[in-house]
Amino acid sequence: MLPSNIDIFTYSFPCQDISQQGKQKGINEQTRSGLLLQVKRILEINKDNLPAVLLLENVKALGSKKFTTSLNEWILFLESLGYVSEYKILNSSDFGSCQNRERLFMVSILKNKQLRKFNWPIPFSHNKTLENIIKLNEDDIFLDKLKDKQITEFKVTKNNITKSLILEYTKFNSENYLYKPFGFGPTLTASGANSRIKFYFGSVDKVKEITPLESYLYMGFSKKDANKVINSGLINKSKMIFTCGNSISVEVLESLFESIIKCIK
Repeated sequence: MLPSNIDIFTYSFPCQDISQQGKQKGINEQTRSGLLLQVKRILEINKDNLPAVLLLENVKALGSKKFTTSLNEWILFLESLGYVSEYKILNSSDFGSCQNRERLFMVSILKNKQLRKFNWPIPFSHNKTLENIIKLNEDDIFLDKLKDKQITEFKVTKNNITKSLILEYTKFNSENYLYKPFGFGPTLTASGANSRIKFYFGSVDKVKEITPLESYLYMGFSKKDANKVINSGLINKSKMIFTCGNSISVEVLESLFESIIKCIK
């Protein structure tokens, strides 16, 4: 049973079965994404003691045509409990992050709580860039073999990401992308090439992968909190980046929680 008087209940579920990088098997009892059904069970058990606000986060693909039926079924279930739900795709780079990270967020408000109207946070301009996070350090592991590869001209995308392609290099999972540590960067993921984002420093002709500390900072965590994890010795470096790739951008959450708290108070 849930404790009484819960204001906000946050939840998600493994994205592998709906992500574009996964097998897209959908949400059912046989898939990892089916853990959403456990959230359903929890809410049903606590139907007389429901949280005022529910907040869901998952990959952008959850809102695609392929999964519209599953998402609408979930919204209808929440409606049967008395919730009014809205969802929206938010990009971390619009809320104080230098990471281009689009994720689906859904806010569900319990009608009988008579809360104020929920307003989505408004995107804002900021000056945080990769230069604030991605730097050359003495203990960096440099990918010297990549310097012998030919690359295409670096180009800036509409999302302010400066990237190039490494020629005659594996294209699997976008392994052949190379980025400059300027402006904004790509989405950090738990696995695949974007769990090993490669940056090129032209001034010294060096290529390096994002480090665990940089990964935490990239997700919006403070350096103090990042160092607590790093110095704890509980998980190795690859697992640190894995957990960051599975995390939620702190900057977006801060903006969302500010909007939700205004709705509750």
